[in-house]
Amino acid sequence: MKKKILAIILIMAFLITGCKAKGGKTNGSEVTEGKSSGEEKIFTLTLFQNPKTLDIQKTNADYFIPIQIYNRLVETEVGESGEPEIVPSLAKSWEVSEDGLVYTFHLNKGVKFHNGEELKADDVLFTIEKMMDPKEATVNSSVFEAIKGSKEKLEGKAEKVEGVKVVDDYTVELTLEKPSGPFLAGLSGAPASIFNRKAVEEGKDKFGFDPEYTVGTGYMKFKDWTQDKEINLIRNDDYFKEPAKVDGVKYLMNIDKATERMMFENGEIDYLSLDKASYEKYNSDDKYKEYITEYSGPSMDYMVFNQKDPNMAKLEVRQAISKAIDRETFNKTFYDGEGILINGVVPPGMPGYQKNLPEIEYNPNEAKELIEKANIDKSSPFIILQNGDSEYTHPMNEMLQKMLKEVGIEAEIKNMDMTSYWDTVFSGEGFSMTIGPVTADVADPDDFYASFTVEDSGANGYNVTDEELSKKINEARDITDTDERIKALNELDKEIVHEKALYFPIASKVRRYITSSRVKNLNLSWQGWVAGATYGVEIEE
Repeated sequence: MKKKILAIILIMAFLITGCKAKGGKTNGSEVTEGKSSGEEKIFTLTLFQNPKTLDIQKTNADYFIPIQIYNRLVETEVGESGEPEIVPSLAKSWEVSEDGLVYTFHLNKGVKFHNGEELKADDVLFTIEKMMDPKEATVNSSVFEAIKGSKEKLEGKAEKVEGVKVVDDYTVELTLEKPSGPFLAGLSGAPASIFNRKAVEEGKDKFGFDPEYTVGTGYMKFKDWTQDKEINLIRNDDYFKEPAKVDGVKYLMNIDKATERMMFENGEIDYLSLDKASYEKYNSDDKYKEYITEYSGPSMDYMVFNQKDPNMAKLEVRQAISKAIDRETFNKTFYDGEGILINGVVPPGMPGYQKNLPEIEYNPNEAKELIEKANIDKSSPFIILQNGDSEYTHPMNEMLQKMLKEVGIEAEIKNMDMTSYWDTVFSGEGFSMTIGPVTADVADPDDFYASFTVEDSGANGYNVTDEELSKKINEARDITDTDERIKALNELDKEIVHEKALYFPIASKVRRYITSSRVKNLNLSWQGWVAGATYGVEIEE
């Protein structure tokens, strides 16, 4: 069972739909020099990292290109109520048996992959079989693990996934091991993207890298990839829904912040995420401020406590670190005082968010006492693992290091590139704690809680060993009534966060971005991603 909370990406729509553009204009004087008329309308932006692969089954940190080139059986969209809804996509309809075990999906006919192959039920079967093939070494297998026989195949005990049945070319039946409340929502997540059997089998190791074989049914096609430099997508004119409005999307990589701002002002890129300094700069300039948008996504920054580390395995040490961190100072320093301090498992805006939980107490004196009581193993150094590409966390780590020193913990910051960072988190070796962002990619809180089960926690960096807690979480997850299931999970928040200090939630913050004046109708996806907004965005010269 493999899952990663640092990149879980689960964002509720009703907060995203609360985005507000300052000034509210869609037209106005030119802010930047756009591309000359007559050229292709390419939406250009930067990508914070060079993807590891475009095989969505083998990455947790590189969803942004795959969500545009692949589709899923179902998707999550914002409903009229402002809340997320599961809607048809590759599957035009589905039924669930009365016992909650059998899901029958009816596929749209005539849907074409980018290589011209028609989508068939066999592609769904192939996608699931590939995900659960132990030789594939996938990292997102949890999305299909509720299906009967999937774990047996993943463990090499079975040739096929028993619960997948092709009824006919356009009908596929998925039978679960037991009822699963979050199963359908999980199928809308990026890792559940459907692949084409022919392309993957013919491409072999080229799948995920070569545009000839890396094909989906999505509104964008993978055009080319210059490693560490840029990735280009082009519109799929044969998309089974209405085609995208732009001709393509260009992602530039390895662009430092100063260069990114300069490129934006020169009209070379169309979108810029704003930190505090750049927000203040552009918001004070009449040429730019009307193109700024702010939004609150149900995401948060939080800290992983790695229990493979002998010191972090001690309850007193985890409790001491929780009490040593002054979150109010974090809020003022890193969130402009606007952050929402979180005291439970899930962030604001998510089903299951609890606003009135007891606050995590800042008490450095008690932290010192707990450290003395814990009898720390001084031969095992405290290592704060730092993602070199996640620059905004670097000053957070420095503040964390200082606060820990004040209660008697000498911690070292170990900086790594993005790939090495995630490899280290997955291995659980060589670090004590790490700060990262959490969102999720399905509109259900299940993944947040599953991350504290013994089965899932290893891939998330927690390495929890509490069998009794795992049992409670899994029993709650099996409840099919959504409200009842979330209530049962909520009852575990105090145990996870306060009593056992299994992790440390920090805060959720307001985010801002700016677009060039030629960009119209940019509405972030329900996850709060600009990558998910490329379908509806328009470019006007």
